Amino acid sequence: MFRLIDKKSKEWITKDIDRNLKWDKKIDKSAKYTKKLNYLLKTNKPFRNIFYFRVREYKRLCSVSKVFLPEIETIELMGSYGGGFMISHNHTVASCTAGENLRLAPGVVIGRNNGAFPKIGNNVYIAANATVIGDVTIGDNVIIGAGSVVTKSLPGNGVYVGNPARFIKNIDNDEKLLNEIR
Repeated sequence: MFRLIDKKSKEWITKDIDRNLKWDKKIDKSAKYTKKLNYLLKTNKPFRNIFYFRVREYKRLCSVSKVFLPEIETIELMGSYGGGFMISHNHTVASCTAGENLRLAPGVVIGRNNGAFPKIGNNVYIAANATVIGDVTIGDNVIIGAGSVVTKSLPGNGVYVGNPARFIKNIDNDEKLLNEIR
């Protein structure tokens, strides 16, 4: 399957696979990528949407795959996402430009306002039912707490919570939190 797609898509899918298997103890981490990809496509329904998003221009590959492994209709993806993208649940709407290692929890909504999309940095975790709307920029190494509403830009290296989201903690040296978002 990897021979059918371009080098950049393969690189992103490889990072997506590694990220989505980071906490999975059921598969051998040294297995070949095709085995890991097949495992995720069969067992992780949100990963299917990420995979189909990555290979969307390969119409035949998508059409054939979707017959046997349908995507989830409650996950909508638009924009561009770096490698290591992870969706934790079946209900997410995301329209943005994002860097590497974006992780979305259940019920996250990332959307545009007046035609402006959010820009999200690397190593960002957005917790359950959070909302990020409009022309905002979220820096690198950021955690956005559950139920938070982001309508203004957030600098990097911090934890933000509330409505509106506000800074509560710096995570520069907190290895436990950094491991969660990398």
